[in-house]
Amino acid sequence: MFATAWTELSRLWRFGVENGLYADHILNKLEGIRRYVEEYVEKLRIEYELYSPQGVNPWVEVRFRDDRGNEIAHINIRWNRYAFYAYFNGAKEKAERLASILSALGANAEAKEHGGSWYVQLTTDSITAIRRAEWLEAVKALVEELHRRGVIDEEQKGRLLTEISAGPNVVEIAGVEMSVGRVTVGKSKVLIIRYQPTFPTAFDAAVKALRDAGFEEGVHFTAKRPEGDEPGYIRLKVPAVLWRLVELSRQGADWADKALKRLEEIAKARGLPELVEEYLKPAIEAETVDPRGLVVEEAERGIKAVIRDVRVMREGGRPRVIVEYEVNGVTKSFSFIWGVTTRGRVIAGVNLNDERALALAALLDDETIRGKRNVVTLYAKHLFALARLKGVGWELLSWYAGVMRE
Repeated sequence: MFATAWTELSRLWRFGVENGLYADHILNKLEGIRRYVEEYVEKLRIEYELYSPQGVNPWVEVRFRDDRGNEIAHINIRWNRYAFYAYFNGAKEKAERLASILSALGANAEAKEHGGSWYVQLTTDSITAIRRAEWLEAVKALVEELHRRGVIDEEQKGRLLTEISAGPNVVEIAGVEMSVGRVTVGKSKVLIIRYQPTFPTAFDAAVKALRDAGFEEGVHFTAKRPEGDEPGYIRLKVPAVLWRLVELSRQGADWADKALKRLEEIAKARGLPELVEEYLKPAIEAETVDPRGLVVEEAERGIKAVIRDVRVMREGGRPRVIVEYEVNGVTKSFSFIWGVTTRGRVIAGVNLNDERALALAALLDDETIRGKRNVVTLYAKHLFALARLKGVGWELLSWYAGVMRE
């Protein structure tokens, strides 16, 4: 029963978000129903059967089954010489049930009536928007059969498989659908995540949704309101917004976890593996290491130290890292403060002796620090290394994101 109402509920939810209708109690109820339907659909089993009779192009029939094995909906995916399309024609109740399932899986699906019959139709973008592995396997099986039958050539096959793996360049963040792209700056490829609303109400709703989720304008995103015929924009700042998504995911926000997985999926498929290696790594590793009680030793100099505490204090908006360690029962400490040069580089200067160098090398997991003495300059890579430490990481990353704002 609830499944047949999903399409209308989903439409109401999106309309409220996009048009800034902030009746929170209503939106919260719709969001609760939305989550319930999505959880129900996630439990469905997806099966497919490939048909390839002579004289016609092959197609796959995808079936959705409940936990008892009963078929509750099905749809056919076909090829029309240029693109995929999926189609179902049947009774109103079945069409609405199918549309609800496909919508909950991420497709733009709606049951429509024509000439007394009801149908559901998906375009290529909606087909690839569904990221369930079993569904994607069905589409890939169709591609392989189309190639085997000579309907598509090797180049088309490769392109289609890439599109299926990547999916549409869209990710939902805090209820706002963002487009994902890339631009080349010099020799580097940069990830762009943005939303371009035409109407001020849609812009205001999106900004409110982002702020309510804890994103800060100037730190996590930049925005320009639509004026007259000129559209506005909201552009998310990388890597700051990714770090915030990781933080929210750790706090239990399922939508943030889904957004991260989708961004990783898009980045890998579009040839941007640095998103994972460079952008996400500091946040994924943030506060995963507890340094307290860590024993560091250098036998040649007869030094043995125990890390007692590492913490951060703000001084004039800048983070000062304080390291406390114990040698021969005596507690000692040293500190250094992070700042930004006129050229925009993040640095810190620290005065090292034998004991401090040993302790800092262990905290940074950088053996080259052991041999350094006097004033040593630390850079962003060292800040990210320190961000692994509990009680320190998010404070340092938050400051870094703030000073790197546009």
